[in-house]
Amino acid sequence: MMSIPKTPCPVGGLVPWSRGVWPIQWRGPHAVLHWVYTIHEKPPNGPLHIHWNVSQADIVRAMETLAAYKPGDHVQLGPVVRRRILQRKWSFERGCFFYRIEGARTGREWSLSEVELLERMKAVVEG
Repeated sequence: MMSIPKTPCPVGGLVPWSRGVWPIQWRGPHAVLHWVYTIHEKPPNGPLHIHWNVSQADIVRAMETLAAYKPGDHVQLGPVVRRRILQRKWSFERGCFFYRIEGARTGREWSLSEVELLERMKAVVEG
């Protein structure tokens, strides 16, 4: 389980919620939940759904559910090359996880978005 950060999610940041990734429209302090948020869900051809009082813990759980990999998992990035996921971090600007992956040597780690990582893994399987 991901830990719940002490710092709030940014207003305007993209977070996973209810069948998509949507922007936070408002945040406010809460005595028990620390922070609560309002998230606007607006599908391209659908009505606006407003989600009120979404807790930071609920957002973190949604991120955890959406993540394809967790730290410690191994991914196949070449015919014989398996690399370990060292860390993952949510990007509020892009609305996806970025993974730090071990390199061939210590200090040679690299970072890929989840989309880029999945594309590389698909390319290995296809050819």
